[in-house]
Amino acid sequence: MYLCILYMRKNYLAILLTIMLLSAFGGQAQDTVSTPPPQKADTTVHRNFFVSTWNWFSRWRERAQLMGYEPGYVDFPREYPWVAGVYGTMAFTNLSLHLPNLSGDSYCRIHNSTGLSSKLALGAYYRGWGLSFGPRLSNKSDFYFTFSSYGRVVGFDIKLDYFSRLHSTIDWVDIGSARPQLGEYKTAIGPEMILLEINSYIVFNSKRFSYASAISQTTWQKRSAGSAIAGVSYYATYTGFDKDFFDQFDTVAKYFADTLHHLSHNILVGIGYAYNKVLDDGKWMIHASVLPMLRWAYYNKIDMNPNGSISDWTEEQRAAYHQTVADLQTSARATHLSVAGVLRLAGFYNISPRWLAGIICTVNNCWRGHDDGMHSSVFDSKVLVYAGYRF
Repeated sequence: MYLCILYMRKNYLAILLTIMLLSAFGGQAQDTVSTPPPQKADTTVHRNFFVSTWNWFSRWRERAQLMGYEPGYVDFPREYPWVAGVYGTMAFTNLSLHLPNLSGDSYCRIHNSTGLSSKLALGAYYRGWGLSFGPRLSNKSDFYFTFSSYGRVVGFDIKLDYFSRLHSTIDWVDIGSARPQLGEYKTAIGPEMILLEINSYIVFNSKRFSYASAISQTTWQKRSAGSAIAGVSYYATYTGFDKDFFDQFDTVAKYFADTLHHLSHNILVGIGYAYNKVLDDGKWMIHASVLPMLRWAYYNKIDMNPNGSISDWTEEQRAAYHQTVADLQTSARATHLSVAGVLRLAGFYNISPRWLAGIICTVNNCWRGHDDGMHSSVFDSKVLVYAGYRF
């Protein structure tokens, strides 16, 4: 999976352009189909197949969005199925790790942060399906990519973030001491991190409430309505500490560790509530939703590779290294509690039937750990201010 993500990182722009070109070709082909000359028969067969498939998909998406809504609550701009937007994004992501028993009765806490980063992103939605991406504009974040589908009853969004270098702070703590803080190390060279989030939902009041109106604006909420929602979320994080990271600290880890890799998977389920408030006959809409969750399943793994050849170390050094690795792996495998929450706040203004503007704030927080073992916490937040156009 890690190699696939790195391949996408190098080629994400080409992939996105290919998708958009294929979609645009499908929309144009629908209006320009004509009887070709006999020598183009094979090309026509392929083109007609593509057009027929696109038309079927378009009709299916329209039925999926509209069927079952109560008249007067939700509408759909049939003549403008596309929404394209430019997003100004402010983001902050933090990953904290609590690693116990690294040296006798002590443990360390590693705080890794992107700091506050900003960038421009591009996005497009078609009848509830959407893509968006933000290229690297600073050294705080390399890129992020999202794919989403917001349907009437069920929907999901997938977000992939890649950070080549985070900002790190390490605290060393003595468990048995009355003065727990032993030391603090700060560095501008942190680990790399890959963050994958998949959030899905089920709407119970699907006749009156539309999630797509709140997030993608591919439907219109005409009257205020709310709904209980249920969700399943998947959080996966990969954090890689390399030799450059450890060489910054004059500690035993500098001599023990060449690389350290932490991989975590969590599946969480929960139930919450969402509400769309409509103002001024539908020109304004305010959305708020909260979805707390508890762990259903998880997988946690940590590996540390030695710096140099273990055969050149003394017997005491080898014993200490193997004990450290065993302690890390034991704490990673321990059963623990995981909780998470997704909070969304949004506001939209329909300037005209084709132009709109808005702001979306999304906060994801996933915490997992136990008192005597490894703790980890991922806090991910984004604020998007955007202008969109329907066509």
